[in-house]
Amino acid sequence: MKPKLSIAAILIPIAALTCQSAVAATTYLNESNITVAVGSGTSPGSFNNTFDNGATINKVIDAPSADAEEIHSQATHIWFTAAQTGGGLELLFDFQIEYDLSVLHFWNYTSEGYDVDNVDFSFYDGSNVLVGSLSVAPALGSYPGIRAEDIALDAPLNVRYVTAFLTGSNRQVDFQNIGFTATVSAVPEPSTYALMVLGLAGIGLATRRRRSV
Repeated sequence: MKPKLSIAAILIPIAALTCQSAVAATTYLNESNITVAVGSGTSPGSFNNTFDNGATINKVIDAPSADAEEIHSQATHIWFTAAQTGGGLELLFDFQIEYDLSVLHFWNYTSEGYDVDNVDFSFYDGSNVLVGSLSVAPALGSYPGIRAEDIALDAPLNVRYVTAFLTGSNRQVDFQNIGFTATVSAVPEPSTYALMVLGLAGIGLATRRRRSV
C-alpha cells in the first residue's frame, strides 16, 4: 500500500507562505526615512521668509508623527507666493524604497487668505513609471495648534517617487507639513524560512517513500 502524503508536510509550507505574505509593517513617512526637494516645475515666485536662519525645504516632512500638532511660525511653515495666478510650488518626494500608500496627512494653514487650495499628486514606482494620480482640495488647518487632515488614498501601490504641485487661488501657498502612512512587505523571519524548509523536506520525503513502494 502506498503511504499517504503527510498532512503536516502540506500544511507547514502553506502556513509559512501565508505568514510571509501577511507580514507587513505600517510606517509613517517623514524626514527619518524619505527626502523632499523643490522641483523644477515650481513657478516663478517668492519663498518669502521660508528659508530664513538656515531653514530648508525639509520643514515639509519634519512632523514626528501623523497626529503631531504644529504651531504656525516663521520657523515651521512653508510660504510660497507665485508671481502669477495658477502658479505653484512643486515638491519631489523620494521614499528610497517602494511603499503601498494608504493615507495622506496634510497640515494646512489656518486662514483662507494664504492656505493651500489644491494639490495635484503624481505617484511613480521605482522605475519612474506612473502608477497613480490624485487631486486634493485640503481643508483649512485647525487653530491654534494645527493638526493634519487625514485623507484616505486609493492604495497607490509600489510607490517610490511622488510629485506634488501645490497652488492657491490667490497665488499664496502656505502650509506646515506633508506626510504619508504606508506599508511595505517585510522580509520573512528566519523561523518562517525554517518552516518552509521543513515543509518542503516533508513533501520530498513522502514523495520518495511513495515511489519506493
